[in-house]
Amino acid sequence: MDAVAGKQISFIYDYGGGEDFALKDISLEIQKGEFTAILGANGCGKSTLAKLLNGLLPLQKGELKVWDVDLRDEAKLWEVRRLCGMVFQNPDNQFVSAVVEEDVAFGLRNYDTPEAEIQGRVSQALSLVGMAGYERYSPHMLSGGQKQRVAMAGILAMEPEILVFDEATSMLDPQGRGEVLSCLGRLHGLGKTILMITHYVEEAIAADRVLLMQDGRVLKTGCPREILTDRELLAQAGLTPPAAVRMYYDLKDSGFCLRKCPLTNEELVEEVCRLK
Repeated sequence: MDAVAGKQISFIYDYGGGEDFALKDISLEIQKGEFTAILGANGCGKSTLAKLLNGLLPLQKGELKVWDVDLRDEAKLWEVRRLCGMVFQNPDNQFVSAVVEEDVAFGLRNYDTPEAEIQGRVSQALSLVGMAGYERYSPHMLSGGQKQRVAMAGILAMEPEILVFDEATSMLDPQGRGEVLSCLGRLHGLGKTILMITHYVEEAIAADRVLLMQDGRVLKTGCPREILTDRELLAQAGLTPPAAVRMYYDLKDSGFCLRKCPLTNEELVEEVCRLK
């Protein structure tokens, strides 16, 4: 069973004075336990796709199943939202309580989880994101990265099968972004199925697979090295390659050929050191 399976999905926003295609015949398959980065410039349709996966937007055209639940069945929307947890761009918009542990427990109580189970699930979720010990803090006293990790804990407490991060680091400083990405890596190591919606090419490096989008369509799907080292492909999608890839091409244009194109700064240092 695929974690996500979609065929010929299209979506149109109707602004009253005209229509705007956000998605055009998108098809995708995401395997259980896979870490997929959905990468593209702003306005390419990736956030629209994320909201369709969680049932936040209605499926207008095509077929879409999340954990084998058909999104065309409106009666199953609440089940889909439990199966597919979503972490948004601004963590402040996700808080409903003035205390961290109460906020993490909010979704559990909405789903009538037995009270005897709630404390254990809250503690486990906070531990998974490295926020154990912050139970009695106010979310608004935390740093941006800590806030986003608490938002993640609220989703994890629901025990979803799929985690969707919709530009979840875009409002964070470098430290906060690093905290969230490190946490995301740990969750992937535990076998969680992860979809990361992002326009930061560096964030896609750690993914198992990259789905590159442009103008509401899938431009190409492949492993990070295949997608992120192709500067012409990224330029077509309106993106700039990672810094290490840019340096590789700058060196190549200057007559210095590295053995392979590096993706990370560490790989770049290693390849430069091999030059004689």
